[in-house]
Amino acid sequence: MDILGQYLERPAAPATADWQDRRQAAEQRLPAFDTWLRRELAARIDWTWAGDQPAQLRRIEQARIYLERLVLNLWRRGWMLDGRELAAHLTGCLDSIGRYQKAGKIESFWPYFTATVDRYVGQNAETLRDQSLRVGTHIAQLTNLLAKAAPAAGPTLPELLATRADEVTTAKAETLRTKLARQRAEQAARKADADQPQLF
Repeated sequence: MDILGQYLERPAAPATADWQDRRQAAEQRLPAFDTWLRRELAARIDWTWAGDQPAQLRRIEQARIYLERLVLNLWRRGWMLDGRELAAHLTGCLDSIGRYQKAGKIESFWPYFTATVDRYVGQNAETLRDQSLRVGTHIAQLTNLLAKAAPAAGPTLPELLATRADEVTTAKAETLRTKLARQRAEQAARKADADQPQLF
C-alpha cells in the first residue's frame, strides 16, 4: 500500500474527537488535530522524494511538527484563528508547496518547506489581520447571544499547541503531554484486551 493510501483510506475521526470542537477535551482535540494534519500532508504533497515508506512516514511526522510553528506564529501575533479559518490557512500553505512541487520548482524539498512555513505569516499578514478583525467583530456580536445557550468552550487549538510546546521544555507534574501519554496507554491496553482470544 502506498503512503497516501495508508492515510487516506482510514475512516475520518469520529465526531467525539473533532479538533475543531472547542467543547472537546484537549486530550481528544490534539491527537485529532495531529491525525488530520498528517492526512492533509499525505494528500497534498508528494513524499516519494523521501525514500521508502518508513522514511516517508518519518518526514510526514517531521513536517506535521514543523507546521505547528505556523499556528504558534499566528497565535503569538494575536491572531486567534481556530477551526475552519485555521484549517484553511494550513491547507493553503500546503497547497502552495504542492503546486511548486508539481511544477518542478523545488530542488531541495525540506529547506523549501521550512522556509515557506516560516514566511507564511509575514507574507499573509494583511489578509490575516483583516480576517482576524472580521472574526473578532462577528465573535463580539454573537458572544452575548450564545453565552447563555452554548456550553463552555475550552481553549483554542493554538493555545493548546502553545501549552504542549511549553510542556516539552518545562517539567510539570500533570501536563497535557502526560495526559495524552496516559490516554494512548489506556487505548493500547483496551485494544490488546479486545484482540485477546476468548478461552471459553
